[in-house]
Amino acid sequence: MKSNLFARIVCMLLVSLMLISAVACGTSDTPSDTTTAAAGGDATTAAGGDAATDPAVTEAPTHDANGFWLDDLDPTLNYNGETFNVLYWSDVEHPEFFTESQTGDVVNDAIYQRNQAVEERLNITFGWVGVDGDSGENNNFNAHIQQELLSGSHEFDLIAAYSLTTTAAAVNGYLYDLLDPECEHLNFDQPWWPDTLLEQATINNKLCFASGDISMNTLYMMYVCFVNTDLLEAHKLENPAQLVLDGKWTYDKFIEMCQGIYEDLDGNGEKNDKDRFGYMSSGIHVDPWFYGSGAVMALQDANGDLQISDTFGSETVINSIDKINSLLWDSIDGIYTDSVLHQKAFRDEQLLFMMDRARVSFKVLAANENCHYTIVPCPKYSEDQERYYTVMGNPFTLYAIPIDSTDPTRASAVMECFASESYRITTPAVFEITLKLKYAQDDITGQMYDLIRQNVSFDIGRIFSSKLIGQGLFRNSISGNRNTWASDVKANLNPLQKKLEQLTKAFSD
Repeated sequence: MKSNLFARIVCMLLVSLMLISAVACGTSDTPSDTTTAAAGGDATTAAGGDAATDPAVTEAPTHDANGFWLDDLDPTLNYNGETFNVLYWSDVEHPEFFTESQTGDVVNDAIYQRNQAVEERLNITFGWVGVDGDSGENNNFNAHIQQELLSGSHEFDLIAAYSLTTTAAAVNGYLYDLLDPECEHLNFDQPWWPDTLLEQATINNKLCFASGDISMNTLYMMYVCFVNTDLLEAHKLENPAQLVLDGKWTYDKFIEMCQGIYEDLDGNGEKNDKDRFGYMSSGIHVDPWFYGSGAVMALQDANGDLQISDTFGSETVINSIDKINSLLWDSIDGIYTDSVLHQKAFRDEQLLFMMDRARVSFKVLAANENCHYTIVPCPKYSEDQERYYTVMGNPFTLYAIPIDSTDPTRASAVMECFASESYRITTPAVFEITLKLKYAQDDITGQMYDLIRQNVSFDIGRIFSSKLIGQGLFRNSISGNRNTWASDVKANLNPLQKKLEQLTKAFSD
């Protein structure tokens, strides 16, 4: 990450103080001889000197007092108290968009303070237009957008919706290209936008949606690897966090560490979900084994056209299936179940490892104060792989500007400011909640989450799955304990490529 890790870790330890100061000031603390405008504004001397000519004046800071990066928005931006309406999915799984007041709850108050900071910086007032839009309400949400477009009412200025609902809106032609010069305030080099966003979510050289720190549900829904630290210590195993930092946290190391953990806890002499294992998984939760290898279904080529990725049918994926099937089906070190039993099993200290979304820490694990764990990225395929990849559960939010925006430049400023303030205010609050019961050194955990957030995957094949071949191909290889990946991919090549061509065409001028 581009931030100062040590300072950010200190910030997470003092998150409550940070939340107060971030909103009260809106900027970093300033040196005694200078005054700095909000979020990277021009500096002037305390005596009123000219920053352009006075050699004593320092440049605008790049970080705030807590070590967080500041955005480069013009501090003189002023939208004269205009109302800025956001169309959002009202059936979102975790609160993300607004709250009526401060209650003392750290996440609730962070949302309130984040919105207040954006409104004060840009002199706007948020208006919130809620419409159900989760996986079962995709058509309903898109019908609302279509109705607004046809009426010409310009009801909203920004869209924030369930991932697959937003991608459907993009295919329908309802969204503005965020790479258009009119969206001049969006800076995708900033740390609140994942490094993988442009690489993986661009179609026909257009980017119609974005996510990252701007979406609290993106943070909640990131797949991470939970590690039971009591079992780690009892079996004298290596520290996974150190393995991550050394680039050695791999599929093979994960599987190796699962060996010797098994205990027949119910004493029936048979392997079942009541026993203790290195690892347990099911259904959608095997996805990290596909994406962790760096595999994706599709990417944009040099001409802007979508093509099937070379990684999709690769030997790496074939080997990954062999490894995970051997662990879950052919050994006593792991087990595959038909339902989501691994969350309860990890909570009850039956598992060394669990791969699931970050939110499980407070939704499930908090019920057992004796469940001591740390959080690291899901492992990568091999040491030669350059980075760890993070897959997201689908119920996260993608943000977009409607195609009929009357002022995409203003919308881009609000979107960038919202993401920037989220990075400094709501992200630490979310991590404070998800990590508050952790059993790990804070500095290491902070570094782990930096890596996890930075490397989220935006596979076109996943987020546009309803327009392509779905998401079940890899999962079925694990649930059926079979490795026919080469033939499965071959059977899908032609239909997938045709659908990718149709998808590319949907993003043509």
